[in-house]
Amino acid sequence: MVSLAGPFFMFATLLVLSGIPKLTRPEGTARALAAVGFPARRNLGRAVGVAEIIVGASALVFGGPITAAAMALLYTGFAAFIMVALRSEKAKSCGCFGSDDTPPSLVHLGVDVAAAAVAVMLVVRPIGDLVTTMGETPWAGFPLLLLILIGTWLALLVLALMPAVFNQART
Repeated sequence: MVSLAGPFFMFATLLVLSGIPKLTRPEGTARALAAVGFPARRNLGRAVGVAEIIVGASALVFGGPITAAAMALLYTGFAAFIMVALRSEKAKSCGCFGSDDTPPSLVHLGVDVAAAAVAVMLVVRPIGDLVTTMGETPWAGFPLLLLILIGTWLALLVLALMPAVFNQART
């Protein structure tokens, strides 16, 4: 399943990058969780960030079915949260990047569902860690690494900026 390696490692990197801001600024995540009925605790926002970093980093460093299953669970939970947030009039942000400026959107839901689907497929047919997988691909993995970096950057842009652009266009 090397063909799913790029998306899998991209979604793992996305977890790490979205988890880091929650460690220093957990308030936005806590407010987003509170808007859909969870307790508004900074530590809960921080715990989500820690889980994202651990799962994402584990997928990159170890690969395998256990980290793929953990990623599938996280992204499925995120998709469920986004569905609830989309139906809530109180949820103005998903809190994904530790701030209040990322509204929940159908695009975000689609990214979470796609990430969960990729991870589920790799539970069934696991791949190794990033370095090993790169060694199994052409040109010492450079194209794979490029795909992961560009894909992660584009996903960040889509998740963080696209909803704001759509909201601007509506007003």
